Amino acid sequence: SSGINAEYGGLSKLVASCAFNISEGMEIFTETSIVKQARESILEFLLVNHPLDCPICDQGGECDLQDLTLYYGKDRGRFYYIKRAVSDISLSLLVTTSFNRCIQCTKCVRFLDEIAHYNKLGMVGRSKMSMIEKFIDKKEDFQHELLSNIVDICPVGALTSKNYNFKGRKWELQIVESLDIFESLGANIYIETRELMILRVLPKTNYLLNEEWLSDKTRYNFDGFILNRIQNTCMSLQLNYNFNFLNKFYIIKKKKKKKKKK
Repeated sequence: SSGINAEYGGLSKLVASCAFNISEGMEIFTETSIVKQARESILEFLLVNHPLDCPICDQGGECDLQDLTLYYGKDRGRFYYIKRAVSDISLSLLVTTSFNRCIQCTKCVRFLDEIAHYNKLGMVGRSKMSMIEKFIDKKEDFQHELLSNIVDICPVGALTSKNYNFKGRKWELQIVESLDIFESLGANIYIETRELMILRVLPKTNYLLNEEWLSDKTRYNFDGFILNRIQNTCMSLQLNYNFNFLNKFYIIKKKKKKKKKK
């Protein structure tokens, strides 16, 4: 059944449609007034602390919370108090965090635990103080070949790609189906371009090969073609997955400045 909640004829209370087993002779109602009111209440609860960052959020246009609110939410809210503020943490050089937008769905935690087997992220705190946090080594950045998949499964803009931040919107991109040529698996991928420039590579679902996931090697290798790093000297910027070209004049000038300081 579709939707957030459903009304089952044999029970006096609502059930979650995604977590209820189907049985013979079952009657499910998804469009009753009680179900619609429950959907509105759940979305209103999720939006209590969610900031209005949609115009500047990189998830805009492909946000699950936006879609659900459009189809099932209320046209106004009843929360007029100060929203909760959460400090961001550094996960890796590839993933940007904005945990003020987090709705504590724990999809990222479950992915790292069940799929990547990289148990270094968890939910800490209780009630309104609960938040996603690194609970082993808070200073160490994550290093895992499947880490950037948490950007794809995040339903809001709490986890975004540093390489794609503020570069384009979903409706501006042209999507081409292709195959991965960097690994022997040959994963199915989507190449998203704008004006003949590759902006990002996303996984295409194929349960016989890559399922719904994609390695970071395949996801970010296209920058080697764009920046032509083989023929040009590049410098990696600290805490940013971008590269700047360096010419000989810049290198010589930088060396001279260092000598003057000495």
